[in-house]
Amino acid sequence: MEQINSRLQESWLCQLVREYSGICYQYRIHLAPPILTISNDKKRLGYWSATDRSLSLSHFLIAAHPWNLTLQVLKHEMAHQICSELYHREDAGHGPLFRQACTLLGLDAPFHRASADLAEEIDTMPAASEATEQGRQIIDKVRKLLALGSSDNEHEAALAVQRAGELLDRHRLDFAALAEDQGLVHRTINTGQQTLPVHRKSICSLLESCFAVRVICSSLYQPHEDVSFKTIELLGREEQVAIAEHCYHFLENRLQTLWQKNRAGFGGNGRIAKKSYYLGLLAGFRETLVRSRTASSAPTSEECSPARIALVIREAQQLLKEAEQLDDFVATRYPRLRRMRRQGGSIYRGAYQEAVAAGRTITLHQPMDRGKEKEIRLLS
Repeated sequence: MEQINSRLQESWLCQLVREYSGICYQYRIHLAPPILTISNDKKRLGYWSATDRSLSLSHFLIAAHPWNLTLQVLKHEMAHQICSELYHREDAGHGPLFRQACTLLGLDAPFHRASADLAEEIDTMPAASEATEQGRQIIDKVRKLLALGSSDNEHEAALAVQRAGELLDRHRLDFAALAEDQGLVHRTINTGQQTLPVHRKSICSLLESCFAVRVICSSLYQPHEDVSFKTIELLGREEQVAIAEHCYHFLENRLQTLWQKNRAGFGGNGRIAKKSYYLGLLAGFRETLVRSRTASSAPTSEECSPARIALVIREAQQLLKEAEQLDDFVATRYPRLRRMRRQGGSIYRGAYQEAVAAGRTITLHQPMDRGKEKEIRLLS
C-alpha cells in the first residue's frame, strides 16, 4: 500500500508541475519553477518558502478535496511567490499587494484570505458569489452613484462617477467584487469521460446560444484515478447558470431515453446512427427554443409606442452591459481562451431526420417544485 501511495504521490507531483506551468502560461506570468513537494501536514494546506524556493501542498488537501480546490490553493501559494520574486516583498503577508497577485492569477475571492492556508478553515469558507454585508452596502452606494452618472446633466453625471471611483478606491474594491455581487458565478460539470463526444459539444453550443452563459470545455485531473476527465464549465449570472445546468442534464437524459426507445429501427448503423440521432434531436430542440423565443419577443401594435421603444432600447443596453461584464469575468479565468473549430463527421441521414422531428416535441421543464413542473421560459 505504501508503494501504491508513493507512486500516486509521484503522479500528483507530475500533475502539479504541469498545472503550475499551465497557470504561468495562461496568465502570462514569468516565474521560475519552484521545488514542488507534497507534505503530510494536516493543519496547513499549502506553504511557500522563499528561503529554499519550495512550494508545498498537503497530501490531505489533494486526497480529501476536489482537484479544483487544490488548484485554488496552488494559486494562493503562487501569489506568495509573486510577492517574493516579482514584487520583491517578503512582508506582503495577505495584504493589498498579495491580493493584487491573486487577481493576476484569476484566484477566486475567498482564496485571497489567510484562511486558504489552513485546513480547519477550508470547509467553512464562503462561496465565491457571497459577499459581506458591509461589501453589499458599499456596492449599493456605488450602484446608486453610477445610476446618477446617466443623468442628462453632464456636470452631475461627472461628479457622480468621480464619487463612485473615490468610494471604490477608499474601500479597495475591484471589478471582481462587483462581479460577485452581480451574481456572476462559475460551475463545473464533470463528464466522467476522457473525450467529449460531438453531441455534448452541440449541447454546449445550444446552451451558449439560448441562455446568457459562457460555456468552456476543459479538463480536470482526478487524483485518485490519476486521469483527467473532460469538463464543461458554465459561467454567468447565478440563475442563468442554474437553468443552463438543468438543461444540460435534462438533455443528456432525454437523448439516452429516446435512443434506447428507438434504436431498434436503425439496424446495423449503431455508432453512427446513435450520433446522428442525438444531433438530430438537439437540432429539433434548438428550433423549438428559437421559435419560442422569437414568438414571445415579437411586438404587438400597442408595444410600438415611443415609451415602449425607449424601454426596449434601455433593456438592450443593459443586456449589452451585462454581456461585457460576463466577458470580463470569463477573461479573468481564461485570459488565453480560444475557440476550436468543430470537426465534421459521418451522419446517418435517416436517423438524423427522424430525430429532428422528435426533437421539436421535447419540452424543457424546471426541477420539481412543490410536486409540480413548470415550463421554463427562455431568458434572452
